[in-house]
Amino acid sequence: MKEKKIFYGWFIVIGCILITCTMVPLIMALSNKFLISITTDMGISRSAFTLVNTIVQALGILLSPMVAKRLAKGNMKKIQSICIVGFALAYASYSLAQNVYHLYISAVVLGFFYLNSTLIPVSMMITNWFVKKRGLAMSLAMAGIGLGGFLFSPVVTWLIGSYGWRWTYRIMAVLVLLVPLPTSLFILRKKPEDMGLTAYGAEEVSETASSKEAESAGGITLSVSESKKKTFFFLMLMGMFLNGIINTGALGQFPPAIEEMHGPAVQATIISLYSLIGIFGKIILGWINDRFGVIASSVFGCVTFALAFVLMLMGSNASVLYIMAFSFGLGNAIGTVSPPLIVGSIYGKEKYGEAYGIANSASQIGLSLGSLIVAGIYDLTGAYTIAWILMIVCSGLTLLTWISAYGSSRKYQGNI
Repeated sequence: MKEKKIFYGWFIVIGCILITCTMVPLIMALSNKFLISITTDMGISRSAFTLVNTIVQALGILLSPMVAKRLAKGNMKKIQSICIVGFALAYASYSLAQNVYHLYISAVVLGFFYLNSTLIPVSMMITNWFVKKRGLAMSLAMAGIGLGGFLFSPVVTWLIGSYGWRWTYRIMAVLVLLVPLPTSLFILRKKPEDMGLTAYGAEEVSETASSKEAESAGGITLSVSESKKKTFFFLMLMGMFLNGIINTGALGQFPPAIEEMHGPAVQATIISLYSLIGIFGKIILGWINDRFGVIASSVFGCVTFALAFVLMLMGSNASVLYIMAFSFGLGNAIGTVSPPLIVGSIYGKEKYGEAYGIANSASQIGLSLGSLIVAGIYDLTGAYTIAWILMIVCSGLTLLTWISAYGSSRKYQGNI
């Protein structure tokens, strides 16, 4: 009897986890762990430093559609591998900065390489390799972000305290060369057809079109260009924009807010806790998406995310922050897992690359503004209260626009 082999797509998932675990947290969850050290050392405001990461995110506004098309049509392995090397060098160059403008220049270069090497190629590979269990596969791939935040938050805190922020940037850059680069070269493959395989569950889903997993197998009959004239397209982009705002508003400013209230030790513990819970939060959201559909997973994510901001309003009580970490850990999957699932559920596999590039541009606009808005409100008022209330409102609007976009797109749905 022939032994059944493990579907190679699951090795793709493992490779994507290694990418998201080591690279994405450096831009997202861990970026502002350097905030207090650098602002004190250089004598700059929090807003000035926050703009560094804003620049990284802002590159995606214009470049995401072009990057997605290039990756879809070109040699993804070559592009991604070269950009991983570029990412490591650009990240290490932060350590050479003598003023904030040097950081801004490095951020421009880093942003370009970040787009070409992390979330866009990861989401495209998962979409190509999985029809059935796509929600689970995507959530596992993106769970690497939480795993990396959990593992490296105390490491970065210790490195900054022991060796300073400059050497910390250099050490983390070396890590990128040691893990993601070999992963891209030797494990990752763009699509199953490159290995003579078919996407996981493709045949099974085609025979059971009533399954919720079949949502992502079909898609609307309109082309992406035609859909730009429809209401659901603008609602989808608005949801992506708002989702970007609340994500960097939280990930970028929770660390300094917590450190200011309770010190670096509590801050490191809370970041590690919500990063750890975030691993399971992403898996839960993916399971909900596969079992009950994209609306249910969006409700789960947005409600738990909004609750985290409510609890931050009471963050002066350290005990409340541990509850916040649990809620935020469950909800922060909407930043990375939900957008590709929503785009896939509306457009299907064939139009995914082009559609996701546009959707990611909207997300990047929000991502480039969220942390800056919250930091700006802090600089103006001396507190985060108004900012957290604004983020609660934006969380609710994110859910509303996503549900409306998906619902109104159904009239254009083709046969799966």
